[in-house]
Amino acid sequence: MTQVGKIGWACLIGICLQACKKEAGEGGLASIKGKVYGYDINSYGVLVDSGYVGDYRVSISYGDHAWFDDDTRTSPSGDFVFQGLQKGRYRLTVYSQCDTCAFNQTYSEQWAEISTAKQEVEVPDFVIFD
Repeated sequence: MTQVGKIGWACLIGICLQACKKEAGEGGLASIKGKVYGYDINSYGVLVDSGYVGDYRVSISYGDHAWFDDDTRTSPSGDFVFQGLQKGRYRLTVYSQCDTCAFNQTYSEQWAEISTAKQEVEVPDFVIFD
């Protein structure tokens, strides 16, 4: 085999190994879970109620994606979970309404890292002001 042939095979093997490498996203056995806690504050700035909130949308971005790859809703007790994830880095985002914020909404985000195949990552509570 010529020197060029050896280099060609080495490049082909390198490309195949890179293509087989899995990135953050679906198709794994790991999960990320958490809760959303809310403070209900009226337009006068007075706290009306607080507690874990249901039916809030939690979005997830895989790796360094600037967009949301998936989302879920919190249970009545404020719990959420994303299952079937690969190893990698994930960004979680929760939006909420806010009477005193620009565009009447605000958001909170957290990063989570899955480092083992079957890992269950629990993120700190998201705290929202509604």
